[in-house]
Amino acid sequence: MNRKESEEKPGAATGRKTAAKKKITKKKTAKKKASKKKVAKKKVSKKKGSRKKTVARKRAAVTVSDRERYEMIQRHAYFLAEARNFHPGHEQDDWHEAERFVDQMLNKG
Repeated sequence: MNRKESEEKPGAATGRKTAAKKKITKKKTAKKKASKKKVAKKKVSKKKGSRKKTVARKRAAVTVSDRERYEMIQRHAYFLAEARNFHPGHEQDDWHEAERFVDQMLNKG
C-alpha cells in the first residue's frame, strides 16, 4: 500500500475494517395541491304567466276536553289572584277574567 491509498482509506493504516457509511437523504415529498371542486350552478328558468296559487293552510282545530278547559281556567284564575296578592272579594272577577282569556286563546287556536 502506498501513502496515497492509506490517506484515502482512514482505517487502512491501522488495519481495521471500517464499514462504509451510507448517506441518509430525506425524501422530498411533493405537496399536493388542494383541488377545489367546481360546483355547477343550477339554471333557474323563469316561468312566465303560470304561477301556482298559494293555498292558505288552515290550522287544525284545537280540541280540548271540558276537564282540560276547567283546569286551564282554574290555573289562570290562580295566577290572577296571586298577582293581586290574594286580597279577598275578587275571586269571581278573577274566574270570569280567566274564562274569557282561556276561551279567547282556544278560539284563536
